[in-house]
Amino acid sequence: MSVPDIQLFLYGKWPFNIDQAQALLKEHPRDAKPTPVADWAAHYHLDRLAPGYDGAPWCPVFGPDQSAFNAEHALQTDLNTPVIIATLEFASGPAILLIDGVHRMYRAMTEGRATLPAYTLTTAETTRIRER
Repeated sequence: MSVPDIQLFLYGKWPFNIDQAQALLKEHPRDAKPTPVADWAAHYHLDRLAPGYDGAPWCPVFGPDQSAFNAEHALQTDLNTPVIIATLEFASGPAILLIDGVHRMYRAMTEGRATLPAYTLTTAETTRIRER
């Protein structure tokens, strides 16, 4: 019997379980709200993920690097499926992190979309889906 693949997003040493996030959102439905594509694209340096990028080498702090990103796949994603944003609590206050939807965000950026629908998890929900 094989173990099914678990969809994870890694932020430093913290893995976030996307399958659990999706299940949580089904259990506790909410309306998707628009989130700005340009802000996330800039934060995740999505312009550098272009197939023909030939600029200086770089190491992303957030988001995927060229080796973990498939632009072809990104251009086939469904932009009506909301992305998932986690809310993290730090001493300085809450911060948000895109944990599911980088490929959709890339497609939206290339198509010039202003926003994408997003579900935002609360701090408590984010804590529940963070793998320990």
